[in-house]
Amino acid sequence: LNADADYVLERVQSPSFIRFPERQSWYKPVTAETLHYYLCNTQRRLIKELLPKYILDFSLFAYPL
Repeated sequence: LNADADYVLERVQSPSFIRFPERQSWYKPVTAETLHYYLCNTQRRLIKELLPKYILDFSLFAYPL
């Protein structure tokens, strides 16, 4: 991601002091376990309401339902 960000910043001729931010030390990537935790602790009604709003994202990025 950093290499891509550097490339884009170079292509748009951004000033040299503009940099892509570093990942914060508190960041924890989502794992299968955390995803399972959140889905199991979210009301089914809410998931059913959200799915139509994000169905294009699921299709575009080939996310499994």
